[in-house]
Amino acid sequence: MLQSFVPRQGYYITPILLNSNLFVFIVMLLLGISFIDPEAGQLFAVGGNYGPYTLSGQWWRLFTSTFIHAGIIHLALNMFALVSVGQQLEQLIGRIPFLIAYILCGLSGSLLSIWWDGTRVGVGASGAIFGMFGLLLTLMALEQKLTWQEKKAMLANLGFVIGINLLFGMKGGIDNAAHAGGLIAGIILGAVLMWRSGRRITQNYSLVGNYLTAGAGLIVVVLIYVLLPFKGQLRYLYTSDQFAQNEEQAMQVLYKLSEVGDEAKAAEFVPQLEAGIQLWDESETMLETIDDVQGKDKDRVLVLLDYVRLRKVSYQMLRDDLKHNRPLMNPKQQQVLYAIDGYARALQQGKEGDVVDTRFRNEYEMPDIKVPEDAPSETIATPNSNAAPLKALLVIDGVKKGYMTDDQEPEAITGLDEEQIESITVLKGKEAQALYGAEGANGVIQITTKK
Repeated sequence: MLQSFVPRQGYYITPILLNSNLFVFIVMLLLGISFIDPEAGQLFAVGGNYGPYTLSGQWWRLFTSTFIHAGIIHLALNMFALVSVGQQLEQLIGRIPFLIAYILCGLSGSLLSIWWDGTRVGVGASGAIFGMFGLLLTLMALEQKLTWQEKKAMLANLGFVIGINLLFGMKGGIDNAAHAGGLIAGIILGAVLMWRSGRRITQNYSLVGNYLTAGAGLIVVVLIYVLLPFKGQLRYLYTSDQFAQNEEQAMQVLYKLSEVGDEAKAAEFVPQLEAGIQLWDESETMLETIDDVQGKDKDRVLVLLDYVRLRKVSYQMLRDDLKHNRPLMNPKQQQVLYAIDGYARALQQGKEGDVVDTRFRNEYEMPDIKVPEDAPSETIATPNSNAAPLKALLVIDGVKKGYMTDDQEPEAITGLDEEQIESITVLKGKEAQALYGAEGANGVIQITTKK
């Protein structure tokens, strides 16, 4: 048993791979990752293969994921299979071809995994191990030196190990695409080795031939990686994660401002607001590239875009107000924050479709999405005008009815005539906000009708 962990002649690379997998698993345990059933987020954090990130530049996940396992059972089954096939195969082809094949099969399994379903985190050495299965099967099929009796003994042992892995693979959550990718690569590499040796088993493959095999295999892996499409759900998930990170970072200055209030100094906060504006700009640019999602995801992208643009407007106004020593929580800033709150609630509650509806947008009077960086905070554009007047809250008999501007007559908005109206009261400033909160930031018009 313990001999399986010790390198020796004809069995050198296999124990190194075995010990490497065990070492990674021990490190995972020391990091607090579950012994039995780790979470997908934990597996991703330590190098799991996750399409949105693997295809966005973190190519190394194709390799690191092959040394990570989702619990002790997953590890034990894979290591049992690795030792079983490694003891037979490594002594047949030699340590260098074995290592090259193992790595290329592992990478191939990772590639097919994210092509098949890139929205899940893939881990495990099974892609590489199934590649070894495929390679050994090809050797047995094409090799002309070994007798049938010798081949039959190897195939019987191999069939037993494959059967166990296939049985385990029937469980939910098993990455069978990685198994298939590794198996296909192993069959191809087995054929290449047999071609190089004239269909004879040998451990004396030339160093140049090994380099050429490894180089050609890596070129194929790179080409497939480059050609895999990074779009649709994969790009949406990646962008959503990046947006969340940008938002968390950008909001720090707002939290600090809320603590100091009117004591905020331009010298301290203007640079932080500028950095926040840049983060909102980055998020806006990323979200604008997503044009190939449908349904609820499409609605969410549209809502996130407006939310980001509103945040940017708010930060620009705060920056300008600090520069000109103006009150920060002026009515127009409160109007924008109220609009942001409507979007944020819709995102949290999963009601993006309601916000995308134009009537809902008009109800909250969302400022337009394009405001020049040097535009004065006194002009906040709306979807229907270049400089919309502020809207006051309209309340009839104690019931909120919406908003109206100063140039609109109450009778025209409410449908009431003068004889039906008993009184009209206009509330402003603190009085309006004391009664109606942020909704009263731009004033309140109270109408009492005759009973």
